[in-house]
Amino acid sequence: MPPIYDWRSRLCNVGQVFLQPGQSDMGGMTLGGFLTENPEPGGRYHLRMSFPPFWKDRARNKDASWTITRLSAGAIMRIPLLPSVQLVSAADLGGTDAGQPWANGEPWANSENWGWRPAAPVAASAARGSASFQADLSEFGQVLVIGDVIGFSQGNLDFAHKVMDISYSAGDVATISVSPPLRRAVTTDDAMQFRPRVMVVCRNAASALVGLTRRNRISLGELQFVEALL
Repeated sequence: MPPIYDWRSRLCNVGQVFLQPGQSDMGGMTLGGFLTENPEPGGRYHLRMSFPPFWKDRARNKDASWTITRLSAGAIMRIPLLPSVQLVSAADLGGTDAGQPWANGEPWANSENWGWRPAAPVAASAARGSASFQADLSEFGQVLVIGDVIGFSQGNLDFAHKVMDISYSAGDVATISVSPPLRRAVTTDDAMQFRPRVMVVCRNAASALVGLTRRNRISLGELQFVEALL
């Protein structure tokens, strides 16, 4: 398996959208480094991120320089999704929405929205490739709705899914339909995460570096990622 690189936390994006366009991607690269022309069952998710200029910030500019080299080489990146309307709000999960999305070492950055990873236990086993699973949301109530993004971590791998349908039974056990389908089997030893991370490769690295001045800054364009096949 090729290395998986963690996203540099100083590269704070100001815009983010998680998309699930179905089987519109006819090929991709597996984690084993193989190109494939067969569509992944259920399609692959996309992630788009936009950034501010890293004006005179030496550390962020260095991180951007390192990152664009990795992206250009087709590296797999592990990126935490920042709090957005596509995630269940921290307030609904017993936290606060007042924290900064990314910890940056400043006094007002409490790291809650960056390092906090609330989760709900899986209520029943589901096979790899299943389009639905069950989770016990009794700790939080019926906070999960269609359009939310959730995920799983298993070993060194992370998976993200969009909620396409959901129903609740007595005791707030949710039956959740997701897209893409489950990439790994889940059991009652697993937990559904409300702050998922994605594993992706960049599709437009060659055009992502839109600005570079001699002294002051690197500017990243909109980065377009696609799920790394497993």
